[in-house]
Amino acid sequence: MPGRKFTSLFTLSELPKLAILFIALFYLGSDLAHHKWTKDTPTRGVINADKISYYAYLPATFIYGDLTLNFLDNPPEGFKNDHKFWYSKVENGNKLIITSLGLSVLYSPFFFMAHALAPLFNQAQDGYSSIYQFFLIFSAFVYVLLGFIILKNFLKRYFKPIVVAAILITIALGTNLYYYATDEGAMSHSYNFFLLTAFMWMVPWWYKKPGILRALAIGGLLGFIALVRPTNILVFFVLLLWDVKSLKDFGQRILFYLVKSPLVIIMLLAFIAAWMPQLLYWKAITGHYLYFSYGAEGGAFYFLHPNIIEGLFSYRKGWFLYTPIMLIAVLGIILLRKRIPEIFLPLLVLTITMIYVQSSWWSWWFGGGFGLRAYIDIYGLMAIPLAAVLEYSINNRRKLVRRAIPSIIGFLIVFQLFQHWQYRKNFIHYVGMHKELYWKSFMKFKRPSDYWSSLSNPDHLLARKSIYVYYYAGDDYAELKAMEETDGLQSVEDMIRTDKKLLREVSRYGKRSEISDEEAVSEVAERMYFHMIND
Repeated sequence: MPGRKFTSLFTLSELPKLAILFIALFYLGSDLAHHKWTKDTPTRGVINADKISYYAYLPATFIYGDLTLNFLDNPPEGFKNDHKFWYSKVENGNKLIITSLGLSVLYSPFFFMAHALAPLFNQAQDGYSSIYQFFLIFSAFVYVLLGFIILKNFLKRYFKPIVVAAILITIALGTNLYYYATDEGAMSHSYNFFLLTAFMWMVPWWYKKPGILRALAIGGLLGFIALVRPTNILVFFVLLLWDVKSLKDFGQRILFYLVKSPLVIIMLLAFIAAWMPQLLYWKAITGHYLYFSYGAEGGAFYFLHPNIIEGLFSYRKGWFLYTPIMLIAVLGIILLRKRIPEIFLPLLVLTITMIYVQSSWWSWWFGGGFGLRAYIDIYGLMAIPLAAVLEYSINNRRKLVRRAIPSIIGFLIVFQLFQHWQYRKNFIHYVGMHKELYWKSFMKFKRPSDYWSSLSNPDHLLARKSIYVYYYAGDDYAELKAMEETDGLQSVEDMIRTDKKLLREVSRYGKRSEISDEEAVSEVAERMYFHMIND
């Protein structure tokens, strides 16, 4: 209309809401398209792999009435433990669920809905029929959507609506969060995305008006975050360093907590309260209130020898290779120093420590799945520097920058979705990728003919000892099999000694185990030899 002021897109306040609606429809549509709750391969479409343990507390307690899992020794009529329950035997002979119970708590409202509705849909009330699996997928959808809503509200404090909307869609579609909120919806990451984003939102709320209720809330939430995934306790740095810009600020922060020591005690009590069910469970099963449950399966951190380069850049599972948009986000942290200084230091320290700790885990690739899933939990926080990068480009005077960065982000969203499709079609393997195979499959619509025989699979037993050996699937090791056993073992020992990196890893293992290098080489060679001639 004549005389009407043109309204810039930058002031369209409804864009973030529309982005949330788009994400909800896109994710829900993906869930319905996959309908994994109806599938039975390899065992169940949803409750499989790690999710078996995450979920086990609910049916064990509320259906079978035995959290010790002793009912498995004399199961109810008609019950078959076809990977319904996984456990490890501890020293006293009891059966231990390795994972913590935090996810079962988050699953529980949806579990009880499924249990109540099962008879109406002619489904067995066994905890594993399709309706239970559907509600698990639905729970992931609800939590991840809540995470995006909280993220939207947080970003709106600092950025214009168009930036907020663009970043919400970028995180939703341009990262492997999409895969873990849909294809693997009941895995921990969409839930952790919600929890850590909520924690980030609560931190300034706590400092604005510290009090008893807020101390209970933030302490309880931090405790629950650590309960769901213990390494996420590192988000504590966001609480400690929020709005700390100098050494003087840090001193004042320490003084603040000394003055507020009664609230700190309340915070700690809330933290412990969140852990109390887990501590009681460990005490009942193991006899100890504190127990490193992953140690029962040989899990360990190797903090003196983290695999940082591999974790970030390797063709096997590199974070920046399979979720490249996060490289931009990490680099964008530097912009926060001037743009949002209260967030700069906490996010910088969190990112550095998170990379260090995750890279120190024995399985730095974190098992199967699309990309390196260990970092998905912090994507809500990484949205902030990513938004700063996009804002910087939009406001830049140079046309090239204004066009290049949004274009790169747009391309990387499409690239991520394409890699997601490739992963689902077995162009990208969950753990067996390497440089040659990656480039053979890169941006291809047809899988390489030698894909399966080209895979390079890790030796998980040796990896638990921080020794990284990979076997090519297509190698039948015919020459080794033709040798006498003594000669074959000697050949593998010679191979270890000529591989400097592998020899260092074996030597470090020998020192930890208090055995000689020769004994360590012999032990590892024996494992490799029998693996190669038998598998």
